[in-house]
Amino acid sequence: MKVKDFYPIIYTEDIEAEIKRYTEFFGFTVKHRPDIEYLEYVVLENEHGRRIDLVCSHFPADSFSEGFLGMRANVDNYDEAVEWFKSEGYELVGTAHETKSSITALLSKNNKSYVVVFQHKKADKA
Repeated sequence: MKVKDFYPIIYTEDIEAEIKRYTEFFGFTVKHRPDIEYLEYVVLENEHGRRIDLVCSHFPADSFSEGFLGMRANVDNYDEAVEWFKSEGYELVGTAHETKSSITALLSKNNKSYVVVFQHKKADKA
């Protein structure tokens, strides 16, 4: 497994206010806004290519606190990455979300450390 990049994930209860804050005050732009059931998920990018993910969950059982949630790991092999994180004590939270262009899942270790494993399918084939 090759990790291509890590991005911080910020949890918020008001995603529109956070988007406004990061775009108007910090100069980020909205790069992606994928359609994921029960989640509002936004990938922001600045002029230097740095990214931040914002997430607002509408899962009934979620009880995250606002602020830093964890990291997103962009990987070249989703299955290997999930197995590696499991070997480090992480557990899959829910199920993977798969589209034509990506597969992603949330993993947690002791409900304290979170990582979103993300693989772009199209980019990896190019």
